[in-house]
Amino acid sequence: MVVVPVISSKGGVGKTTVAANLATTLAARGRQVLAIDLDPQNALRFHLANDPRGCEEGLVAAASGQLPWTQAMRPAHGGVVLLPFGTVDDERQIGFEHDLSRHPGWLADTLARFGLPADMLVVVDTPPGPTVYLQQALRAADLSVIAVLADAGSFATLPIVERMVDKYCRSRADYRGSAYVINQVDPGQRLNHDVLAVLRARLQPELLGVLHLDVSVSEALASALPVQRYAPLSQAAEDVSVIADRLLARIAAPAPSPSSAHASPLRQETTR
Repeated sequence: MVVVPVISSKGGVGKTTVAANLATTLAARGRQVLAIDLDPQNALRFHLANDPRGCEEGLVAAASGQLPWTQAMRPAHGGVVLLPFGTVDDERQIGFEHDLSRHPGWLADTLARFGLPADMLVVVDTPPGPTVYLQQALRAADLSVIAVLADAGSFATLPIVERMVDKYCRSRADYRGSAYVINQVDPGQRLNHDVLAVLRARLQPELLGVLHLDVSVSEALASALPVQRYAPLSQAAEDVSVIADRLLARIAAPAPSPSSAHASPLRQETTR
């Protein structure tokens, strides 16, 4: 079982879109994929669920014993198994977050109890920025996918999520490091182009690839379909395929030694 949280330092970077399309593309590669929505927005269902309206109960209900885990998980697009967060009110959410803060290893322990196949990939969608959900995901992570935009805001806030990765992941011998996806790239925009060049230079070799700005992505979401299925010949579908293949290659490669510290390019840059 390999746990891959998709994380970001700020909102609005298309993190859930990246998580959903990665999950379906990995499943199309023949991998067993469990997609977990660890974000209270409960938005992953709109990308993956066969019936988004049937995902009102999910992870939170199962965690509280109100629903069996087997019923909380639902078949989704492309053979993916989806575990939605569920729609919860503020009191239930606050109570769940309190439980998570009291049990820092809850997600890792819960996944271990599932008895998942050794070759299963667990893709976890998380809220942006430092949260108790991100802490849980990083403690369970084998490899983190960090979604960013080619803009100044994303670049400036990257150290926030990198510090979280440093704190919860990099000291573990089995942690395979971080992998970056630059989303919504528009080469026609000068600033976008310039920031992309800087990010490419600084994030190598941890850069999985870029997702170009493509109307097919929003149209696929409106149609409740993965972009690979909605527009298989689109630029976005090709981009996701490349990113998924590179991610599988990273997973298959031996884990780097802790002495190499998996120090991110940004962290190396700031310590020089």
